[in-house]
Amino acid sequence: MDRRLPLTILMLLSLLLPSAFAGELSPSDAKALREDVRAMMAAYARGDADFLIERTHPSLKRLAGGDDAFQAITRDALKKQHNAGVVVISEDVGVPTRTYAAGEEEVCFVPRQSLIRVRETPMRSTTFMVAVRRVGGSGWTYLDGTGLQGNPHLLRQLLPALEDGVTLPKREIEAL
Repeated sequence: MDRRLPLTILMLLSLLLPSAFAGELSPSDAKALREDVRAMMAAYARGDADFLIERTHPSLKRLAGGDDAFQAITRDALKKQHNAGVVVISEDVGVPTRTYAAGEEEVCFVPRQSLIRVRETPMRSTTFMVAVRRVGGSGWTYLDGTGLQGNPHLLRQLLPALEDGVTLPKREIEAL
């Protein structure tokens, strides 16, 4: 038997594996995910740091210097935004994208649009949440996609096993 045949099969399998866990969400998974993102946005609007911290993907907590550092940063950021007069007027959560393989996790992007007021200036923010769960799991954790568009390498730093060729959804902020 040709010894190259098993090697060829292994190489082909390694190319196919990233897409083995990628795919479409079921309608019930997509609905639950949208509801969860709405809950995240509501928590942000009311300044509920604990809710946001609990649902943040561990990679961002590690990058921030650990749980305690991330908690302090989150609480401080919410306080500063409140003091700056940032008020959420409304939130709309779009349809999640397909899932993408990221090692033992799968990732999808959930578009969202916010109407906010900064002091007296109304603004529209179009961005996304990065939803991450273990393959076969049901509980999602999140990364806010707002800062990723300007720094796409950060997503690869946070999720190094994310399959290649993933395109980030658009992000736009406009004064109304």
